[in-house]
Amino acid sequence: MLIVLTLFGSATFGQATDTVRIGNQRVMVAEKFYNEGIELYEKAQYSEALRKFNDAIKERPDFYQAYYNRGVVYAGINNHVAAIKDFDVAVNEMADFEMGYFARARSKETVGLINEAINDYTTALSRNKNLYLAYYYRGVLNLNQGLYPLAINDFTSAINIKPDFAYAYNDRGSAHRLNDEFAAAISDYQQAVFFDKTMYFTFNNLGSLYLEQGKNNEAVEFLTTSIRLSGSYMPALVNRAMAYTNLGRYEEALADISKVIETEPENYTSYTVRGNIFYKLSKYEEAAADHTRAIELNPEFASAYLNRGIAREMLRDADGAKRDWKKASELGITRAADYIEF
Repeated sequence: MLIVLTLFGSATFGQATDTVRIGNQRVMVAEKFYNEGIELYEKAQYSEALRKFNDAIKERPDFYQAYYNRGVVYAGINNHVAAIKDFDVAVNEMADFEMGYFARARSKETVGLINEAINDYTTALSRNKNLYLAYYYRGVLNLNQGLYPLAINDFTSAINIKPDFAYAYNDRGSAHRLNDEFAAAISDYQQAVFFDKTMYFTFNNLGSLYLEQGKNNEAVEFLTTSIRLSGSYMPALVNRAMAYTNLGRYEEALADISKVIETEPENYTSYTVRGNIFYKLSKYEEAAADHTRAIELNPEFASAYLNRGIAREMLRDADGAKRDWKKASELGITRAADYIEF
């Protein structure tokens, strides 16, 4: 399972801009409110900070730094629509202010305005080519859209600026992986954990990649590290259960997958994994029951139909098996048609 995680939430663009003292009394009052707002924001007193920035803007309607910082507060309380409006004012009046575009991109990304967010990241980079987080977040958006070469380029740019940027290595590894560049993916995942040995999800990424390649012993090693670091990272437990199954270590596999099911009873994939383990143990009724539960949770889960059909065949339910294989075929597993003919 790929873990594509992003760090650096609203706090990364919660940088206060400095005011310039001007003798005008109202400007000085606005500056006072503004500075008080910054102090309150830094104490996570967001409602009070909003009031102070509102007061600052009331005293000085052209106080564009206050609009920006009020937008930061709105973003911090997940009111991204209001944040975007404030960032609009800030960048319209401070066209070279790269953090305004970056902050607006983060909020637009959150509300699903992906193309607009990419444009803002690009504009921020045109103002400051060393803004490595803009490369990183734009890379994440490109990765999520399946634009793997673009994502790789963005993550590479981020790494060139910040060579120890572990998250960029992790996500570039995932982009390489999805682009079928497995050696490059492994190299990047290894670099990620070299720079940050606490990244349990990257150890899971390494383990799952080795699992896909049939290197089950190596997979178990990395997945075990992921679980040890995280306490109980569910994707790593699922993957280790599959690796243990491939190694014939069925009791250990059952222990892992049963823990996942106990913790996440709606995790339909886990039931099919456990169903496959039961099948290996010749417990066909239990196998069929688990695949049935997976189907109940996700009626479009093609693998569960395929595997339940195999279990039903062993239970001498030929008609049920054929129905399952037909459904699996309809859902996109082309090899299921071979079972029907057989």
